Amino acid sequence: MNPKRTLFGLPFPQAIGLFTLLVILVSIWVHMEIRLAELNVEIVNLKQDMMTHKADNRRDVEILRSDLNTDMKEIIRKIDEIQIYLRKNN
Repeated sequence: MNPKRTLFGLPFPQAIGLFTLLVILVSIWVHMEIRLAELNVEIVNLKQDMMTHKADNRRDVEILRSDLNTDMKEIIRKIDEIQIYLRKNN
């Protein structure tokens, strides 16, 4: 009777299967870690973009508000002129 070849107490085909399973698990874990790192970088970039756009929007709103105030003052001045004209002609 020939003794069967073993590796770490397992028959050779089972040892190869176990080694393959461990390599696959490590490969999946490394791939997931890389993907998580990519996602974290993407999230940080999106947050920076959001802050930049938020500041731009705030500045644009302030500009629009000042333009609106200027335009409203002009409209009110013209309405006052029309009222003064109408009062003089009555």
